Amino acid sequence: MSLIVGIRCVDGVVIAASGPASWPSADGLPAARQQAKRLRVVAGQAVLGVAAHDGLAQEMALSLERCLVGPDRGDTAEDALRAKIRDALAAPIQRTVAIHQTLQGLPGFATTSNDYLVSHSILAIPLHRTVRLYALDPECSLTEITEELGCAAVGSARSAAEPFLLFLRRVLIGHEPPNLSTGELAAYWTVHQAVGNNVAGVTEPIQVISVTRNPEGSIEIVERGEDEIAALRQAMERAEERIVQSFRGATGGDGKPVSNASEKPVRKRVPEVRLTLQPPERKGRERW
Repeated sequence: MSLIVGIRCVDGVVIAASGPASWPSADGLPAARQQAKRLRVVAGQAVLGVAAHDGLAQEMALSLERCLVGPDRGDTAEDALRAKIRDALAAPIQRTVAIHQTLQGLPGFATTSNDYLVSHSILAIPLHRTVRLYALDPECSLTEITEELGCAAVGSARSAAEPFLLFLRRVLIGHEPPNLSTGELAAYWTVHQAVGNNVAGVTEPIQVISVTRNPEGSIEIVERGEDEIAALRQAMERAEERIVQSFRGATGGDGKPVSNASEKPVRKRVPEVRLTLQPPERKGRERW
């Protein structure tokens, strides 16, 4: 029960996530909720959001941190860096799968739930003087969110979030990457929409983190606090009100399109058509 949204911006990357984390219950009871955040800052330079069991997410973050604090990677080819990041994130999943396969069939060990093993992630990480945004599938293959894609969503509420993201991209963002403020509003709005509609059980509080690279090359990671989240909520409500007013103005408030009363109806002249009926010809002599 989670939703993580990432948006690529012209001056950085924005990631928003629902919360708190949920722990699956093996006895059929509702999932236990913990105040664990889904977005984690890794090694002070990357942000990882994992839609999976929180224990697995922690191991993935630790493995990625060991990868990032290693030798300088500035001159490493991009394909090698991506392979290195993928191996670091996949290692905890592979170990978890191997352990569960070994325990299968033992007394007292129930069938493994996919909630423990399957993960979808979003990663914001500096790479070659830019900040990249990636979406990761359960095999930890990295799909970069390019300008054409623009945004991504993972988690149990993904199917509901993606159409709303496309709507916001058309009416709010446009085809070009947005600035950081617009990206934060769109990411928060998407998660809030899922929470408000109780899609897949996602709940508040909502996390919003931005990742930017300063002109001198340093990475700045900022998590929005309660006051800033409240400001985003107010901006969202104002935008919703403008949409409502615009819609009512376009339809006259009754759902019907507004016609321009100042315009006179145009009358078109139909050509006159006359029909002439001729009596039928008589053949032979008529008999009475």
